Order: sequence, then C-alpha cells, then structure tokens
Amino acid sequence: MSLIIKHKDITRIVFPAFFLSSGLFWGQKTASDTAKVNTREIEEVVVIGYGKVKKSDLTGSVSSVSAKELSATPAMNALQALQGRAAGLNIVTAGGAPGAGANVTIRGGASITQGTEPLYIVDGFQLDNALNIINPNDIESIDVLKGASAIAIYGARGSNGIIVIKTKSGKKGRTTVNYNSFMSFDVLSKKLDMLSDAGSYVKYQYELAQLAGRAPQWSSIFDDNLSADSPGFYTGVYSRINNRYANAPTLDWQEKMLGGTGVTQNHNFNFSVGTDKTQAFVSYNYNKQNGLLNNFSETRNSLRVNVNSQLYKGVRVDFNSMFNSNSLNGGGAYSGMKKILLQPITGGTRFTLDELYNTQTYGDFSALEPGYDTENPFIETNASTSNQRSRNFVANAGLEIDFLKNFTFRTAGQYNWRNSKSMAFSDENSRAYLTDPTTTGINGKIGNNESYGYQITNTVTYINTFRDKHKLNALIGQEVVYSQSENNALTLIKFPFPNFGLNDISTATVSDKSVDRSSTSLMSYFGRVTYNYDDRYLLTATIRQDGSSKFGKNNKWGTFPSVAAAWRTSQESFWQASKIKNIINDFKLRFEYGITGNNDIGNNLFITTYSITDYPINNTPGTPAYVTSTNLGNPNLKWEELKSTNIGADIALFSNRIRLTGEWYNNNVSGMLLQAVLPVSSGYARQYQNIGNMRNRGVEFTLNTINLRSDNFRWTTDLNVGHNRSKVLSLEKGQDFRTFSVGSNRAGAVTYYARVGEQLGEMYGYVYQGIYTTDDFIQNANGTLSLKDGVVKPATGTPKPGDIKFAADNAAGDQFTRKMVKIGDATPDFIGGISNNFAYKGFDLAIFMKFSVGGDIYNATKHSLSPYSLFQNVPSEFGNNFYHLIDPNTGQQTNNLVRLKELNPDEESRLWSLSNTNTQAITYPSSYYVEDGSYLRIAQLTLGYSLPKNYLKDIMVTSARIYFTVNNLATITGYSGYDPEVSAASGVAVTPGYDSSTFPRSRSYVLGINLTF
Repeated sequence: MSLIIKHKDITRIVFPAFFLSSGLFWGQKTASDTAKVNTREIEEVVVIGYGKVKKSDLTGSVSSVSAKELSATPAMNALQALQGRAAGLNIVTAGGAPGAGANVTIRGGASITQGTEPLYIVDGFQLDNALNIINPNDIESIDVLKGASAIAIYGARGSNGIIVIKTKSGKKGRTTVNYNSFMSFDVLSKKLDMLSDAGSYVKYQYELAQLAGRAPQWSSIFDDNLSADSPGFYTGVYSRINNRYANAPTLDWQEKMLGGTGVTQNHNFNFSVGTDKTQAFVSYNYNKQNGLLNNFSETRNSLRVNVNSQLYKGVRVDFNSMFNSNSLNGGGAYSGMKKILLQPITGGTRFTLDELYNTQTYGDFSALEPGYDTENPFIETNASTSNQRSRNFVANAGLEIDFLKNFTFRTAGQYNWRNSKSMAFSDENSRAYLTDPTTTGINGKIGNNESYGYQITNTVTYINTFRDKHKLNALIGQEVVYSQSENNALTLIKFPFPNFGLNDISTATVSDKSVDRSSTSLMSYFGRVTYNYDDRYLLTATIRQDGSSKFGKNNKWGTFPSVAAAWRTSQESFWQASKIKNIINDFKLRFEYGITGNNDIGNNLFITTYSITDYPINNTPGTPAYVTSTNLGNPNLKWEELKSTNIGADIALFSNRIRLTGEWYNNNVSGMLLQAVLPVSSGYARQYQNIGNMRNRGVEFTLNTINLRSDNFRWTTDLNVGHNRSKVLSLEKGQDFRTFSVGSNRAGAVTYYARVGEQLGEMYGYVYQGIYTTDDFIQNANGTLSLKDGVVKPATGTPKPGDIKFAADNAAGDQFTRKMVKIGDATPDFIGGISNNFAYKGFDLAIFMKFSVGGDIYNATKHSLSPYSLFQNVPSEFGNNFYHLIDPNTGQQTNNLVRLKELNPDEESRLWSLSNTNTQAITYPSSYYVEDGSYLRIAQLTLGYSLPKNYLKDIMVTSARIYFTVNNLATITGYSGYDPEVSAASGVAVTPGYDSSTFPRSRSYVLGINLTF
C-alpha cells in the first residue's frame, strides 16, 4: 500500500506521529511518575576503540543499538535490522532482490569519488562488509562512532565513521540453549500502473508505428499482416482495432513474473555454558530466501565459536572464530524491471498469450524493430543463469596479562580468509545468443577471488583512581594490518552445445582472461589518555600515527590527534542544591575536535606503471616492448585529512523517563584524493593528486521516552533524527565543477554535479515545461506552422504541437540551447526512525517507522519506460494521455491546428506526442523524471506473546515466545516508482537518489518462535 502525499505534508505527519504516539501529555499521571531515578541506561557500557567506557563517561559522539533492538527485526542480515535505528547512520539498499547490496554512510561520508563505507570493527578487529556477513543473532551490541574523539584512535581507517560490533559470549552459570526460527512469506508490495487495455495499447502502437513510417511492421503483429497498400488500410485501421481488441485478454507481466510468494526460512541455534573461569558460546544459523523472481534465491550458513577463560589470576585468554558460506542464485541474470514492464501485453494476430509468455519472442520483435531491446524475461531467467558463492573464515585470539599494579598488557591477532566464485551462463534461448549466434554464441563467465589478511595488535593499559576523585585511564598500542587478494576471470564463447554448461569448458573458446594480484599494509602506533575528575570533568586525548603502503616514502606516514572534553553540569553542587535536579536528572555538555585520515585509493598510484606489448620491427611481430599507462604516478601523493568538530549535549528528565541527546558537527575534508586531468603535452591522461576540499555539517537528535510504566504495562518510544548538508569548498585549480554521469540514454541518464559552493547530490539536466500546444502556433496559408512570438524556440528544427518544450536557457530567454541547469537535489532535509514498544503481561507489540523528508529521486525507471520502440508497453499515465497526431478518420498524421485541438482536449495536460522528435528528446535528462522522495514507512509491526513460565516447567523450557511480524506494511509517499528508499548508483557519495529499474521491495508476513532451554 502506498498512499500519495506531497513533500510539505510529510513534516505534518512525521512529528505528530511521534508526539501523539508517545503519550507525552504532561497532565497525564501514572504510578510511575514518582519512581526513583533509573540509572541503568546512563551506566550502560559503550564499546569504543581498544576498550569500553560507561555511557555517562563518554566524551565523544556515539549511537548505540542493543541486541534487543536488533532481534526485534527478523532479518537476513544486520544491515536490514539496523536501518533507521541510529541517528546519523544512513543505510539505503540497492533494491529488494535477494542479496541486494546497500550504501552505508555516517554523516554523509568523507569523500567525493572514493568509498564512503564506514570501518567495521568486530570484537576489536577490522572486518570488511561485516553487517552483511555476521549473523544478526550473534550480535550483542552495535556502537556507531561518529565524532573525532571516538574515531581518531583508528586514524586512517576512521574518516568515514566506525561501526563497532560486539558479539555475544558465554555467561557464567547454568547452560542455556536458544532456538530462534522464523518463516517469512514475501509478496510484491506495489505494482506500477502500466497500460493494460488491449485496444488502447494497439492504438498507441499504431500511432507510434505510423509516425515512424513502420506501419507494415505494425501490421505483421497486430493486423494479420495486412498490406499497407490494401484499400482502406489506413481509413479502416481504427475500426479493425476496435472490432478485434475491444475485449481482448492481455498479459499482466508484473503479476506473471512477480505475483507469486517468496518464502524465507531462518533457523538459529546457540548455547552458552560457563564456569567462574571459562565461558563458551556456540551458534549456528541457516537462512534460505527464495525471491519473487523465478530462480532467484540466497542461502546462508554461519557458525561461530567464542571462548573466554581465566588461566590464572591476572591471566586471561579469548578465542573467537566464525565461518560462513553464502550462495546467491540469479543475481547476475537480472537486468532490471524494465525488461518486465516493457513487454508486449498482447501478441496481436501473431502470437497467442501462451506463446507470448512461454517462447523467446525477442528475435521476432527485434527483426521488425531494431530498437526493440527487451527479451522475454521468463525465458531469460532460465536461459541466462548465474551463481555467486562465497566462503569466509575469521579467527582471532587474545592474551591479557595484569602486571605490576594497575597495568594490563594485551596481545591479539586475527586471521581472515575469503574465497568467492561467480559463474554466469547463457544458452541458445538467451538474448546474448540471439543477437550474436556466430561470434558470441552460447557463452559464459567464470570469476574467482581469494583474499586473506591478518591483524596484530599490542596494547598496554594503565587504570588508576587517585584520592577517590581522580580517575586516569592511559593506553598505548602498536598495530599491523595486512591484506592480499588475487582475482582471475575467464570469458568463454562459442560453446557448441549447452549440455554441461560451465561444468565442461573444454569445447569453448576463451575470448578474454585476466589475473590481478594486490596487497596493502598499514602499520600504526597510537595512544589515548582519559581523565575523569569527580564524575564532573571528563577529558580524552588521543594520537595515532599510520604508515600506509599506498603512499610513497616521502608521505607514507600520517599523524592524527584528537581531544574531547565533557562537563557533567548536573553533578555540580549548585545543581544538586537546586530543585532543577528533580526535573533534569542528568545534564552533560560535550566538545570534541580531531583529525583523521583517508587512504581509500588503489595501490601503486604513487608510481607510473608499465604494461608489456608487442612492437613489430620490419613488419615482423614478436619483439616485446613496454608502454606506460595512461595514469601518471604521483610520488607526492599523501593522506586525505578530515578535521572534525562535534558539540553535543545529553539530558535526562523526570526520573530518566525522558532522555535526549543533541549533536552539532562540522567535518572538513582537505587534500581530497582526486584524479586530475593532465594536458595532452604530458603524454598522460590523468594523475591522482591531493586537490579539493569539502564539508559535511549537520545536527542529530535522539529521544528516548518511557511513556507509561506500571506492574503490567510498559510503553516506550525511541526517535532519532539526522540532518546533513555537504558543501564542495574547492576543486582542482581553475575548476568550478566536476560531472558524474549515471545511466544511459535509453535506460535513463542524469548528470550529477560536484560544484564549488554547492552540496553533493545535485542533479543537472533540462527543465521540462510541458508541450507545445496549438495555441503556440500560427497556421500559414500553405498549411505549414509557425511559432508565435514569445514562445520558447527548441534547440534545433521547427517544433510541432505535441513536441516537448524545455525552458529557455539563453541570455535572451527565448530559446532552449541544451545548457544543463539544476533540476533536483537528492539530499534529504532529514532522515530518521520512530519506534514504539508496548508490553502488557505476556504480550508485546512493536511498531517501527522510518522516514525521509526532502531529497529528490531521478526516476530512471520511468525514463526507460518512455516510448521509444515499437511493440513495447508504456505506463498508463502516458498510454492514456499522450498527444495524438494521427486522425482516426484517415489513419494518417494531421497538421491542422483545429483538428489537433479536437483530437487533444485539455491539450495543456497532455504528455508529448509519438513523433520522431520526441523519441529523441525523451532521452535527455529532464526535470520531468525528478520526483520528491519523501516518505514515511511503517517498516515493521510485530505482535508477540511469551508463554507463562509456570506452564513451561514440565517441558524443560525456560522461556517461549511466538510472534507475528509484517515488514514493509505501508508507505506514505508521493513517489510514483516502486520504492522511494532506493540507491541504484553505488560507489560514490555524489550520485544518490537514482532509481534505475530496481528490483521492488516486497512485503513480508513473518511467523516466528523464540525458545530458551
């Protein structure tokens, strides 16, 4: 369900939705109004770099998500469970397909062209892509480190923010066994409104064909191949269409391809055992998701073992290992919703509906219309298959020794290994074969990747308290991080038979092969001192020095310091002596400033690389020669730096029933690692340089309330809101902007600008101003048309009624010259999430909503559905309201203004005609395809029931809970695409809000059970 509202109405819904639901009516009283101060939340422990700290002692900006919050979301991975639950953290999935990736940014990221993915630290060690790898049931807590004080201890790796994950470990006491399982039934949550009436569709096809001079091709499909030279072909064509197609059945391709039910099953088993000295935790997870599309599925297996032991007094060891495997089917074969939506809904007189669906008709249609580019998706999903398999193994171990007095030495190491293999195969029914049966034929691809890495960390910690009020914690450390990877790929063509597929490649021809090896290393030294005086004045200072193999010897090392201070004002005597302490129980002000680095670039960019080629001498090949690459090495390349300032306040009110955190931050990036264009005279095309500066500035709020609390009933609400604005401060000398093009003409293209003085995410193109109507023209005596004075002239040629009109962009303001202007801004004004949790006796109810206000989306899906090829379908919005140029009485185009006005009542509201001029103009990036991406989504509703414990004693069960969840229940939005929460263009921060034929998100109905023995 998608309710349509306007952008300005979102803010009228989001905030009242919280305040009305939160129960914060000050006149309302409950038995808990006089409850004692609950300090549990304030004394929670937060995991920071190489240690942990009480939340009350934090000086840096950190958002925390507990295991309870994560477990409330039945999810395939932690990415899905974490969405919308932490201020400043933005997770946007690339679509709803099994295994779909996501763009993860913290406070907008810290780069333009390089990656903005945060650093993931799992149990003290770096683990790439951790949220997609780790079983969410294994996670104890997630802490999102955002401020300089928190991230500077990680130096070069922390510029994009840090997500610290602590996994569960064994507990002292009796052995406990947990079994959690759910089954999910997924259905399509929304269908796009495509032309579905056969008569309207065939008339639309006729007008498109006739204006393109392809009436015979149209007739071969829809008019029983009647010759265009036949008497009455044109004058009787509309009559024949009405008689033949008025009540003809059609194919609903969305229903056929996506109308089924995808089933997901998840089983998680873990047990914890522990004595006073040794604790162990073992877990296993199996997850299988079948997608809505045939042959699309994902299977995950994960095993984790965690052991902690005290060998002797003051000597402790820990061991943690994880193995998981993942298999993704179909992902590589899927080429977008466009292939489904553009399919013909009737085969006319050429194909029955059964033939249209069950046979590969691509060759038949493309032979008649060269621009036809949509193969039968049902056949293609079976003819072009893919599989991606990966296996990950991670093991880490640590040894801690207490020595002297108040000193602790820790040495720890991690080894991680990953192997992945991708395979794709296209048989004789695939489009690849049909378009090139001789050169390409039956074909396939095989790719292998193997990587491994290790990390060794040594730290010494000193902790002491002096005179009961002076608390000191000092840390020094040294660390080495190394990684190595190898990739190889084969492209295979001209298989003589498809029998064995990629299981036997001996008969195929190798058209391309590649091998790539790379390695990186980082050596670091770091230190941190925290000082706490009387729980009132808190100070943290850190410094880290990193040396990276990605830079030359002159700039290999970078130094990254930070300082942070906090004042717990509520602990001052004047506060404690006043009545304000009864209202504001805790009040803390924080300030932090620091510098972090970024080395997220390729290897060996500080040197000029060479490749081997063949240099013929005297027309005789075989003499080897070396040539330089197009990129010139830069030995002066150095660290990109992020200077971050954060000011925050933490407030607890009314016996801690209301807790509020507010943050203001300012992140400045200097010396950005960007490619500069070199003059042709240099002999090189590009060079990486430290050029340009940018800024991210914003505010964040987190509000937690206990609305009602009694012996049998509890109602809490959590709200987080984040606002971020980027600004490009400078680029390469003499350069005001950089362009980033996304998509293609037919698939929907738009250009993003990174312009000095503006923010990232701005879309550029042409301003759509409707169409030229008959009122814009004068009919001349010879029947030709002339534009009236004052009407905007097109870039080229003479327009006709029904042609697309773009806004003037020349100095005189009277002509469109194809000068790009700003047409959209993809950055939301603010994003966030609202969670309401209710508990009554054994029942629990959780309602979680996500929202985004502002932020445009370039609807490239809509762009790609615009009419450009004969036989393809279009949205109803267009098919029922395009500008008619064909007179039904004659079956021919008319140029008469009076007749055109009769054919197009309310012509100002009509969309463009099907003329050849418009089939070219619709490929332009246009404001017509820019839509408001604001939304409010009921992301999850869960109703659970925990059985009374006295009923469970006889069956040896400690606790049992059953629950029912609906994911993606409803979305309030004005966006016309499948889903406003989309990011199809991945890789850089400058191209958000691009929706290109993205796999739609499903609605899930989940049944689950939690058992503890």
